[in-house]
Amino acid sequence: MKIYICKDFKCHASDDGTMSAVETDFFDGKCAEYINGYCYIPEGQSWIAPDGTVYLGEMIFPWKDWQDLDDAQREYDRQQLAAYDAALSEIEAALGVSV
Repeated sequence: MKIYICKDFKCHASDDGTMSAVETDFFDGKCAEYINGYCYIPEGQSWIAPDGTVYLGEMIFPWKDWQDLDDAQREYDRQQLAAYDAALSEIEAALGVSV
């Protein structure tokens, strides 16, 4: 999946024109709010934390509260499932199938 990272390595689901595009399968199936709560340091690059610690890529970690990100993803998954169920019901009705 293509995501975008800013100069601080924070992930974004969409590009504001100043970001670098990167490919990773870590975020496959994830909602934008979940993606936007992570940092991604690509392989071969490094990030210096505020305490001076140097982290080498490839590395992915949340910068927002993980529980909030998990809650957002679970709600997204529920919405996706409801949409799929509704679409399946419409198809079944159109075909005259009873489940």
